[in-house]
Amino acid sequence: MQPLEKIKKNSFHFILQAPSNSVGWIVVPLAYLIFLQILTGIPKPETLKNLDTDKFLISFSEELFSYPFWLQDLSHLPLFIIFSWAWAWYHGPVKLFDRFTKNLHLYLCLFYACFNELSQFFIPMRFPSPGDLIMNLVGVCLGLYFHQILYFRTCHRIRSN
Repeated sequence: MQPLEKIKKNSFHFILQAPSNSVGWIVVPLAYLIFLQILTGIPKPETLKNLDTDKFLISFSEELFSYPFWLQDLSHLPLFIIFSWAWAWYHGPVKLFDRFTKNLHLYLCLFYACFNELSQFFIPMRFPSPGDLIMNLVGVCLGLYFHQILYFRTCHRIRSN
């Protein structure tokens, strides 16, 4: 039995890789991308009040921006760890020094980490923050790194059995 087939029989496999032969699983990382863009793109409460927006959205925005600035910056780290893990889960681990298409999720995650922060330039009373950008990029790198380490440790453990 091939090591990859043994991993697929392992109950832990679902956390490491999407079920094969199903393009439909791309919904998971795409849905998280949309969630992340909505969450990080919510305007400040003052802007929403000026736009006469729903009270629920205003209270949600007030809750988001009630945290200290440093904690808001730090929250980008786990959000982007999960984001990059979701893409590595769908595409498989990063294969450095391989073809461009093998690492498409790496480039997608790095691009989106930058795009997400720069898109705040177009949201009233919001601005791109170098601290947020750094946290986004570090989160992407950590998520892909953790996925890669866990994936290959699981493969090695199964091969040695």
